[in-house]
Amino acid sequence: MKRLMALLMVLTMLLALAACGNTTTNNKGENDTSDNSQQDQEEVNEPQVPADDDAQEPELPEEGEEDPEQPEEKPQEQPEEDKEEDAEPADRLTLSRTDFTLSSAGSSYKLTVTGGEGDVTYTSSNEKVATVAKDGTVTAVAPGRADITVTRGNLKASCIVRCSWEEKEETEPEEKPSESPSVDLSAFYTDMTGKYEFGSLQQFTGDILESYYPGMGAVSTKQCLIMGTMMSMNNGEFCLVEVSDSKDVDTVKGIFQARIDGMVNGGAWYPGPTEQWTNNSRVVSNGNYVMMVVHENCDDIVDAFNALF
Repeated sequence: MKRLMALLMVLTMLLALAACGNTTTNNKGENDTSDNSQQDQEEVNEPQVPADDDAQEPELPEEGEEDPEQPEEKPQEQPEEDKEEDAEPADRLTLSRTDFTLSSAGSSYKLTVTGGEGDVTYTSSNEKVATVAKDGTVTAVAPGRADITVTRGNLKASCIVRCSWEEKEETEPEEKPSESPSVDLSAFYTDMTGKYEFGSLQQFTGDILESYYPGMGAVSTKQCLIMGTMMSMNNGEFCLVEVSDSKDVDTVKGIFQARIDGMVNGGAWYPGPTEQWTNNSRVVSNGNYVMMVVHENCDDIVDAFNALF
């Protein structure tokens, strides 16, 4: 019995020990599993970097070699039009202007030419519109258009010149009355009548003036001395006039000549006075001044009258 009990106790202890061993093994397996899972997660998250020994530096092309990975850069080609503009062809003339306008008579512009070799000549298609000098200076003459042709060797070029402005209508200048020196006719009359003897003279005005010198009253005058006589024995008269308008000079001369003609053709009545009016009468003018004198010294008085101017 004691042996049986002792055996049972040993079996019980063995069973208990076995149970404890299984528990520890299980716990350790769970821990290992957890550690393995964490390690696997870290391996997934961490990028794989090759070892230093395995890492290879990129190969750089040696000097003078082209990098096969870089595309080859080709130089940008210049457009053909730009090439033509940059290069001045030797077989073509180029003018500084091909079309220009001059806006007044006498205004000018100097053309310059490049290209070609040799002397340059300039010609105008219409010199009444614009002329061109040997140095290329174009000068406006009149409104219109002209073509300027430039020649150098066997090369030619041309440009258009437009002359554009409003032509003012030419008007005839107004005739200004001739200005004569200021002459005091009263003083001249006094001087002449004091030097030469005249008959009884009186100044004609108003109706008497129109009766003996018709039309004289209608003439605008600055000075007017019509000295005559109403006597039948009329041996002479003396008239001095300065008109306001030079256009009336011929009018006054016509009135004076009509007076002389009337006296010669019977108005003087007597042979002596008729001869005096026929041979010793003069009508002269200087500027706006007109004189009629009937006197035997008429030529001397005419000379004195002309000496006033």
